[in-house]
Amino acid sequence: MSNKLAISGGTPVRNIQTHPWPSWPIRTYEEWKLEIEPLLREVYMSGNEGSGGEMIPRFCDQYAKYTRTNYALFMPHGTDAIGAALAGALDLDGFSDGGEVIVPNYTFVATASAVLERRCTVAYVDVCPDTFTIDPKAVEAAIRPETRAILPVHLGGHPAEMGALHEIAQRHQLKIIEDCAQAHGAEFRTKKVGGLGDVGAFSFQSSKNLTSGEGGMVTTDDKDIHDRVCAFMNVGRAPGGARWEYPRLGWNYRPSEYLAVLLSVRLEHLEAQTDQRSRNANYLSKTLTDITGITPPIQASWVTKHGYHLYCMKYNPDGFGGKSRDEFVKALSAEGIPCSIGYRSPLSQEPGMAHVAEKYPHLIRTLPCSNAELVCNQSVWLFQNLLLGTQSDDLCQLITFV
Repeated sequence: MSNKLAISGGTPVRNIQTHPWPSWPIRTYEEWKLEIEPLLREVYMSGNEGSGGEMIPRFCDQYAKYTRTNYALFMPHGTDAIGAALAGALDLDGFSDGGEVIVPNYTFVATASAVLERRCTVAYVDVCPDTFTIDPKAVEAAIRPETRAILPVHLGGHPAEMGALHEIAQRHQLKIIEDCAQAHGAEFRTKKVGGLGDVGAFSFQSSKNLTSGEGGMVTTDDKDIHDRVCAFMNVGRAPGGARWEYPRLGWNYRPSEYLAVLLSVRLEHLEAQTDQRSRNANYLSKTLTDITGITPPIQASWVTKHGYHLYCMKYNPDGFGGKSRDEFVKALSAEGIPCSIGYRSPLSQEPGMAHVAEKYPHLIRTLPCSNAELVCNQSVWLFQNLLLGTQSDDLCQLITFV
């Protein structure tokens, strides 16, 4: 290896032109020919590409079995899934004040924007500095009479501390809506996410560990929530009800049969891919533990399977001669390791959300979030497709070198 960094003109440790990382989504001609093409043809020839087709119900049953939940409802997007889950759990019609929902202040914008779109208000609370997930103590401190729900995010694939959150929710009669967008396959004490709260919401967006480019899913064990979500996404119809009868007011969030084909095939590989990511992440963490300046992801005691959509490290410039995190990330990227600093600020401070809070102060409440600010200043993310490589790949060697 050259002693000169690629960013300074040296040879990159990994030439991504000749030695690319695993692409995502994984696609092969054999899978297309043997599995996907026949199913797409089946949908095409059936004449039922949306309502009335067989592929979506088949995939919903498949996903419910995978998450070990009673019900699963396919949605066009993950954001829609969060909104539908809120509507189902809180029995929202979209016209009155839905109450307050507690949200972690370190998350993707859709976690909170979906809450606002359902005419609920947002209370931003702090996260735990090690797991990057919502802090139960901060949740407890934020509860007030208007509070109706807690919306934990299993960030990066690490399940939130659902045991403590359940105890809080029961004591205060609150609903729990899980944001599982980054946590396909993750487990809390051997139970899959999506079945840990009253309702779960998943995303199948193009970067996710299970993808159809776009798509979402709502999972629940509660029949009433299922029925309300069904009405929400299917113009108010009851499950199995007549086409021209609308017992509730609903909207049209029906997805395509073709997307269900991709997901049904790819779901068969999800568990093995999750295990592979976990093995590689554990290998990487053992190596990085001895490197001053890098704190590998913490896996809490309640996590029996990490989803590893993201490998979230923490960076300390003191371990790298005072190099800033931006310098470190640029150097890694130049060496052929794609990475990111992740969320640049707590969500409450992002300009769009801050504008809403300034213009409509009654909609957003922000509690002290010092840990979220710390994580935003320290985090370095590696992406899930890197963890689908082999343990001989260059991650550990490169970070030591930089």
